[in-house]
Amino acid sequence: MKDEQAVIECDTTKGSFQMRFYRAWSPNGYDRAVELYEKGFFDESHFFRAIPGFLVQFGITYSTDPSLRLLMDQNIEDDPPLDPPIEFEEGVVSYAGNGENSRSSQMFIAYGKNKHLGEYPWETPFGVVERGMENVKKFYSYGDEPPDGDGPEQDKIYNGPRYIEEHFPLLDKFKSCSVEIFRHGQAGYAVDRFAEREAPINTEEKEDELEEESGDIGRKSEEARMDDDDDDDELLSNKANKKEEERNAGEMSNLRHRLQHRLVLKGLHHAIETGNKAYPLSPGAGLALLGAIALLVCILRSFVQPSPRKLSQKKN
Repeated sequence: MKDEQAVIECDTTKGSFQMRFYRAWSPNGYDRAVELYEKGFFDESHFFRAIPGFLVQFGITYSTDPSLRLLMDQNIEDDPPLDPPIEFEEGVVSYAGNGENSRSSQMFIAYGKNKHLGEYPWETPFGVVERGMENVKKFYSYGDEPPDGDGPEQDKIYNGPRYIEEHFPLLDKFKSCSVEIFRHGQAGYAVDRFAEREAPINTEEKEDELEEESGDIGRKSEEARMDDDDDDDELLSNKANKKEEERNAGEMSNLRHRLQHRLVLKGLHHAIETGNKAYPLSPGAGLALLGAIALLVCILRSFVQPSPRKLSQKKN
């Protein structure tokens, strides 16, 4: 049923939290998620990728049940994207994937707003954390997986918990989860706070509103014309003030950039002078070295810009 909802209550090493899944958001994603939680797929598994301010990822089971392990390899089809899409904010739940129709068992919970999440069809949200997000945000983090951090490598987790327990003993994990299903009209069924995206437009009412607005505009046009001269003077004054503010802001920005550049060069020059006392260089060689290092710093800064890491699903 499209309007079905599931409430998932999970206990973890940092306390409990509760999620609500909406089938209307992502039917295929919802059905697989409910199946996983009902079968105890996540029990005792770790939150292996926790990145503060970004997300926490999980979904590699330690179960020895072949039918459960098989679910990690059985991908489901992507769901049609929501229009308009649900923006990712703290507590939104979705799948981690690595391409079209790649969703299987790995999921993540967003730690905050991120406009880059949800750009791909496999990242369509299917639920939210309703309660206990403060516990979710306490999950221990070793940083991202290599080479971007010191966290565990996903492909080594598939062999069982020993790898995590020996090398990443502080990582938090699920204890157990319970599932309760609700259908429209039942007690416990919640109003979808994103439901307005699906609200149909009543064209007749819209036409009446536009006609009424048009009449209002006609009645007010004469009054507005009387005030045009004063408004024009005020507008010109505001534009002049805005241009002056923009010019000042631009000058301050340029000043900050020049100051930063000067500080970088000053620091590099000091470092070279210090090194030159131990290993003397000719003036020409020292200047050439300074220029090379400054260029290298600029190149490195262009690469070290904050960007969201694309979620992946690695398998043995």
